[in-house]
Amino acid sequence: MEKSRRYEFIDFLNILACLCVIFMHCNGIVHNFEYSRAWKESMFIEAAAYWAVPVFFMISGATLMGYREKYRTSIFFKKRVLKTVIPFIAWVLISLVFKSASGLMKPDLSLAGIVDMFNNTTTENVYWFFIPLFMCYLSMPVLSLLKDNKRMLIYMAAGAFLIYSVYPIICTFLKIGRNSAVIFPTAGGYLLFVILGYLLTVTELSKKMRVAIYILGFLGFVIRFGFTVVWSTESGMLNQTFWGYLNFPSVFLAVGIFVLAKSIPWGRYICRNSSGKKVVSAIAGAGFGVYLMHMIVYRILQQITGLPAHSYLWRFGMPFVIYGICVVITVLMKKIPVVRRLVP
Repeated sequence: MEKSRRYEFIDFLNILACLCVIFMHCNGIVHNFEYSRAWKESMFIEAAAYWAVPVFFMISGATLMGYREKYRTSIFFKKRVLKTVIPFIAWVLISLVFKSASGLMKPDLSLAGIVDMFNNTTTENVYWFFIPLFMCYLSMPVLSLLKDNKRMLIYMAAGAFLIYSVYPIICTFLKIGRNSAVIFPTAGGYLLFVILGYLLTVTELSKKMRVAIYILGFLGFVIRFGFTVVWSTESGMLNQTFWGYLNFPSVFLAVGIFVLAKSIPWGRYICRNSSGKKVVSAIAGAGFGVYLMHMIVYRILQQITGLPAHSYLWRFGMPFVIYGICVVITVLMKKIPVVRRLVP
């Protein structure tokens, strides 16, 4: 029963996270401060949807930490290569062709340029996500050995949170430089979310604990939205003090959303029968394809519609259109031999 409920909530998190990512990209005007209602609205969307990327890493922790119970580490890496590495390489090249043909970029086909397009995802910026994801995969064989040692995992998560989520903010407010030697190698970077995703999935929290987490999650949103708007307005330029997925407001929000999704009895409302479960599973299964192709669909619709970036229709309506198109294309691609390897 626990396993069934767990995968239901992960499916819904996947669907909502993909939609949130598209909403953030359609509200890209937030990255250039201006004294306008449109900017504040986009900042609201940005702050409210910011949990999506951390939750993707949390889902990896929830679903992959126990891989040793199913197959060997060699099989684990083979599956990761087929599911993520090959599609990443393919879609970098697809994006290169699309952007070159559309006149959006002039490709650098020198050896350095080719390496750079994969190493620094210069062909498509949103593919930056894959690099830290691959690093998390490389760490999984070690993390998986600690699966049953919750105390150690809690220690690692706490250490990573203090070093990567709190320490930088303290340095910012004290106006001192960050010491590059202050790191936490055993749980560096986005491994914090991988560990949190696993711990929150296998741990049953009391009602009081859940409420406390919801409050912190809401505060994370309020802090990032409120201080960014106020400080940016005062200085006349974008203030990014509370930006960054590892920043503590982002961690609070992501954990709050994750716990909330887990606590909702989805089966009562949407997945009441096998048909509902199949539809949800199919849409969630298209999530990876949606992420890979959504910027291409985004740019095509941008050219076709001619909608300005400040348009209400573009910022609030187009994300649903882009998501729907990407889901349909992905589902169709999955039915075609060989081609389906691009959207596993």
